[in-house]
Amino acid sequence: MANKAGILQLVPRGDADATDQVRILVEGLDRSRYQPLVAGQLTPQMRERLSRQNTPWVYLEIPQSFSPQAYLVAAGQLRRLIQARDIALVHCHNMEATAVAVLASRSWRAASSLPIVTTLHGSREAAVATTYHSWARRGGIRWLLGCCDELVVSSQHDREQLISLAPHIEARMHVIYPSLERSPSRSLEAGIKRRQVGLHRDAAIIGLLSRLERGQGIESFLEAAAALNEDLPNIEFVIIGEGPARQELEELAHELGLSGSCIFLGARRDARQVIAALNIIVLLSDADRAALRGLQALAGGLRVIAAPTPALREIFGPLPGAELMETADSVQLAEAIRRQLHTAPQLKESELPIEGRPSIPYHEFLVSRTVYDLEQPWATVASARDQDSAIAQALEQRFGPQRLVREVESIYQKLGV
Repeated sequence: MANKAGILQLVPRGDADATDQVRILVEGLDRSRYQPLVAGQLTPQMRERLSRQNTPWVYLEIPQSFSPQAYLVAAGQLRRLIQARDIALVHCHNMEATAVAVLASRSWRAASSLPIVTTLHGSREAAVATTYHSWARRGGIRWLLGCCDELVVSSQHDREQLISLAPHIEARMHVIYPSLERSPSRSLEAGIKRRQVGLHRDAAIIGLLSRLERGQGIESFLEAAAALNEDLPNIEFVIIGEGPARQELEELAHELGLSGSCIFLGARRDARQVIAALNIIVLLSDADRAALRGLQALAGGLRVIAAPTPALREIFGPLPGAELMETADSVQLAEAIRRQLHTAPQLKESELPIEGRPSIPYHEFLVSRTVYDLEQPWATVASARDQDSAIAQALEQRFGPQRLVREVESIYQKLGV
C-alpha cells in the first residue's frame, strides 16, 4: 500500500444495504490514491466480486447481539489487522461495526488517532439509536456516535433523528443518499418469475413491500385491494415481507374476499426478481429497505406509489414516475393504484403488436424492458428502448454511483486521508 492510503471497510454480516454500498465504494474509489480493504463476514458472492476487482478482503466476525466478550474479541482482531495492513482510515457500516472499531481504537494507543467514519444505512439504524427506552443504552449510543470523526446517514430525516439524540455530533453529520448499483443483465424473464411464485402471467400485479406488523399500513393496503378487486377482474396483489402479524393479516385478507387474488410471499432472497415481475410497487413505511427497493423498481421502469412519511417524501417527492400520496388511507391508496393502472405508458414503436398478435412490455429489473408475445409468454421477442430519460437523469443525479463515491472521498480528504 505504499504511497496509497489504506481504507478499511468494516461490514457486518447479513446487511445487504451495507454490502451494496461497500461494493460501489471499493469499485469506484480512486485507486491511485486509495487502497481499499474489506473486512467482515462476507458472502461467497461478495468475496468473488472483490477478488475480480483486485480488492483484498479479510474474514472478521462482527457480533450481531450485545456480548461484551464477543465485542472485545472482535476489537482485538481488528486492532491487529489495522497494525498489519497499515490502515489510514476505518469506514464502519452500521452500529455493530462502529462499536468494534471504537473499542479497537480505544484499546490501542497507537490507533487512537485513526480516523473513524460511520455510515448508518437506512432509517432502521437511526430508529434503533433513538428509540431505546433505557437511558443507559441511549447514553452508550450517544457516546459511541461521539467517538466517530464523521458520520453519514441516508436522509435528512435520519439526520434529524440522530441530532435529537446526540446534538454534539451535528457538525460531523453528512447526508448521502443511497446509491443504485448497476446490476449485470439477468437472463430470468419476468413471466418466468411470475409463474414460479404463483402469479398470473397476464394480470396487473400490485406489490407491497413491508414488515408484517401493526402500524405499517398493511390493513389499508388490503382494504384498498378489496375495493379494486370488485371492479377490476384482471388484478392480483402481492405482499413481500415477514413479521409477527402475518397470520392476523392473512385472516383479514380472507375476510375481505382476497383469498384468490392476494399472495403473502414472506421474506424473499429473490426480492429483486419478484419486484421486477410487478407492475406497481406500494411503499407505506420506511422499514425493511423500502426506499431503496422503491428506487430500484423505479429505475427498472415500474411505477411507485409511496406514503407521505418523512423519509419517503424526501426520497420520492422530487422524482418523476413516483406518486406520493397525501394520506395513506385505503380510499386514497385505491384511487392512486387505479390512477396508475389507467395511465400506464403506451407501447412504444418498437413494442407494437408482433405479427398481428398482441404484446405487452415486461420489465427485466434494473436493466432493460423486454417485449413478450402473450401467445408464447416465456420467449423473448424483442428488446425495447431505454426508460424515459427524465426518470433516468433524475435517478442518476441523486442516486448515481459516481455521486456516492465523490461525496465519500470528500469526507476522507476532510480527515486528511
